[in-house]
Amino acid sequence: MRPMAAAELDAACRIVGLAFADNPSNLATVRGDQEKATRAMEQGTRIIKLGSPFSHVLGAEREGRLVGILNAAEWPHCQMKLGEKLRTAPMMIRTIGFNLPRAFKVMSSRAKHEPSKPHWHIGPVAVHPDEQGHGVGSALLRAFLEGVDQQGTPVFLQTDVDRNVVLYQKFGFEIVSRETILDVDTRFMWRAAR
Repeated sequence: MRPMAAAELDAACRIVGLAFADNPSNLATVRGDQEKATRAMEQGTRIIKLGSPFSHVLGAEREGRLVGILNAAEWPHCQMKLGEKLRTAPMMIRTIGFNLPRAFKVMSSRAKHEPSKPHWHIGPVAVHPDEQGHGVGSALLRAFLEGVDQQGTPVFLQTDVDRNVVLYQKFGFEIVSRETILDVDTRFMWRAAR
C-alpha cells in the first residue's frame, strides 16, 4: 500500500473502469450498456475523482503492478460544485451521450446525503477484476483507516453493492441512510472517529 504515483493515473482509471463495469448505478445510468459504463467510469474517475487536486489516492501494488486504488477526499471537497459539473459536462456528453441527465441525477441525489461536518469521503475503492477476492480491497481500507484514525476523523461512503455493505460493516461503518436512485438501492455509510 502506498500513495499512487502521478504516472499511474491511466492504469488507475482503467482499474476503476473494469472494477465498476457491472456496478448497478453505473449500469442504470447508461441503461445497461456495460461497455459505456466502463468508459464512463474511466473518464469520470480521471476528471472528477483522481484528477481533482483534493483527491488522496492510495494504491495497492502486487509484483510491481498497480492492482487497486482507494480514493478519498476531505470535507468540504467531497462533492462537485456547479462549476465543476459544467466543466466536466462536455467530456461526459462524449462518453455517455443522452444519459448525462441520469448521471447528474445520481450525483445530485448522492450529494444530498453528504454530511455537512468534517469527515473523509471514500470512493471509489476499486480492485482489478483479476485480483478481486484476494484481500486487496480490505488491505486498502485498513491502510487508509489507520491513517484516518490517527487524525481522529470520521469517514463517509456510499455503496449500492450488497457484498460491499458487509465488507464496510466489518470495518465499523454503519448504514445511516439509503435512497433508491434510478431503481438502485444506494446505502450511505458512516464510520465514527476512532
